[in-house]
Amino acid sequence: MVRARPSMQELIGRRRRAGFIGRGGERAAFRENLDLPPEDERHRFLFHIHGQAGVGKTFLVRELEQTARERGALTAYVDEGVGSVPEALSTLSREFARQDVEFKKLDRALTSYRERRHEAEAVAAGLDSTPPDGPSPGTATAVRAGLAGLGLIPGAGPFVGAVDPAQVAQAADRLKRGLSAKFGSQDDVQLVLSPERALTPKLLDELESAASTVPWIVLFFDTYERTGPFLDHWLHDLMTTDRYGALPADVIVVTAGQQPFDRARWGGFADFMTEIPLGPFTEAETRGLLADRGVVAEPVVTEVLRRSTAPYASRWPSADARARKRHGHCGGRPSSCCRGPTWTVRPAPTPAASWPVPSATGPRPTRC
Repeated sequence: MVRARPSMQELIGRRRRAGFIGRGGERAAFRENLDLPPEDERHRFLFHIHGQAGVGKTFLVRELEQTARERGALTAYVDEGVGSVPEALSTLSREFARQDVEFKKLDRALTSYRERRHEAEAVAAGLDSTPPDGPSPGTATAVRAGLAGLGLIPGAGPFVGAVDPAQVAQAADRLKRGLSAKFGSQDDVQLVLSPERALTPKLLDELESAASTVPWIVLFFDTYERTGPFLDHWLHDLMTTDRYGALPADVIVVTAGQQPFDRARWGGFADFMTEIPLGPFTEAETRGLLADRGVVAEPVVTEVLRRSTAPYASRWPSADARARKRHGHCGGRPSSCCRGPTWTVRPAPTPAASWPVPSATGPRPTRC
């Protein structure tokens, strides 16, 4: 049989991975974890990567995903494209399907959820337009805020933070009665009001079946600073409690965001998780990256190292500040008698390097 040619995306991915420099310790720790059975006390079930924007979290996540696949793992990647637990479950299912592993039971449950959710929004819209005490503006606002708190009134997010929990409870009670009349099934009512309770056990059943065919299942949740507000509590319950059922031991979870994990929630589970803080490249990594791109002039390398020791936000002064410093003798503006250093500033070849790269020729001497 003739082997299919690789796609453009695959070829681009190979070239980017071939040029990946740095993060050797982080990648080694992940690889070593794949060599340890779940029963080994050194094995970690959760990795959390965190660092400032632009430091290379997503690129490292993708590199770890490729590493897991090379070890035969089934993987799935979720980012800020999802806005709820059901949407995250739908993305997981699609990611697995791309690897020829279909979660049919979960897909059917998600289809049923979307259908019931659509019907529930119609019921909620009717409750929103007919508050129990008549059309007074205050009551209408309270009902709308309560329904928004349940996530069933699109566009009403601004109401949620100001509403009294009693109003949410009142709206939930009215909605539950309306849905019971509409559906005639309490299972469907619970599917709408608590979708993660109904859908997560389906996910666990599918993961249990898939785990018998692969050595590892690795779930990646990127941009966690955006998805964490609705995923973190669910993920904590999924991994540390039996609320939804048993999670296979050969599942590994990797999250990546700008902030460390919530210590109040995860602080007691340090023995099964590893935090990976990402900072600027080390000197060796920086030199390796520059050399790989043909930048070897020591004055240039030294200047890059100097600039890369400070936080990225403060590493580069504004253009006005540079002009004032460089041309203070001529009113803060370049004149015909001044010519400062010339730098070719371009994006680094890989996202893992978060600072600009100077030209290989280095700066020209300042003449004043």
